Amino acid sequence: EELARTGIVVFDKTGTLTRATPKVVKVVPFSGCSESEVLQLAACLEEHFPHSMANAVVREAKERGISHEEMHSEVEYIVAHGIASRVSGERVVIGSHHFVFEDEHCVIPAGEQAKFDALPDTYSHLYLAVSGALAAVICIEDPLRPEAADVIRGLRELGVTKLVMMTGDNEKTARAVAEAVG
Repeated sequence: EELARTGIVVFDKTGTLTRATPKVVKVVPFSGCSESEVLQLAACLEEHFPHSMANAVVREAKERGISHEEMHSEVEYIVAHGIASRVSGERVVIGSHHFVFEDEHCVIPAGEQAKFDALPDTYSHLYLAVSGALAAVICIEDPLRPEAADVIRGLRELGVTKLVMMTGDNEKTARAVAEAVG
């Protein structure tokens, strides 16, 4: 009865509408790097942090048989942004678009803007840059919970008029999830 009088329900995307078990679905290398090179570097940095996206990267490297032993110096974790370290004397960063491009001022390599613009919108993106240049974008999917759409539909049937989803994902990924669950 109380729920029927509720006007707004706010959902956290990860773990509520999705399973919170992200999986790497695509690795897009830049700067002449190979997929295995960038995945090794990403896993090397991400192995230190118990975040679901970090776990997905480490798991993907392991599944591909890519060893990612420590190659870096001290790792700096910037909360809600990403990770920074030095590998072979070069600054390496991995994290959100905001962190890599705005905070760290990294650039998309010359001649690769079209490749960057063609990245699939439906996935979360993890950006890896070396010495100020984008080295890879790791596309990660967080599968929807099968009951999520039914729950949303049920709330609407109860008369809940405003349903909101909170997420740290980019707007395109958020929109894709929101549309998928109604």
